[in-house]
Amino acid sequence: MKFLISILLVFAAATGFAQNDITGEVAAALKKGDAASIAAHMMPQIELTLNDQDNNLGKAEAQKALATFFKDHPVTGFNIKHQGTSKLDDQYRIGDLTTQKGNFRVTFFMKKSGNSMQIRQLKIEPAE
Repeated sequence: MKFLISILLVFAAATGFAQNDITGEVAAALKKGDAASIAAHMMPQIELTLNDQDNNLGKAEAQKALATFFKDHPVTGFNIKHQGTSKLDDQYRIGDLTTQKGNFRVTFFMKKSGNSMQIRQLKIEPAE
């Protein structure tokens, strides 16, 4: 009986983590250049870096800036290369974004808000 309860607890914890991990949804949105789907996972205020310009923006403003970026840089692909947890217990993901106008390094930090993870910082910078 203890074994069964242990398995159920492990399964419940794993399921809870999977529901909180938005990485797949954000990666899919980046692959499509879908600013609205990315914005759906943002905190109300976000630190957005596009082409080395940092801004603290509201969700709607960030979505508009991303939409403009994707319009100017049509996306051809996106792949996650690294992931982990920061010292502040935020989750981070680093990936490569390929566009028709060049390659970019994408970093996004997610913070737990309520029962879900939300993007608090998004950087899209030219790849070196």
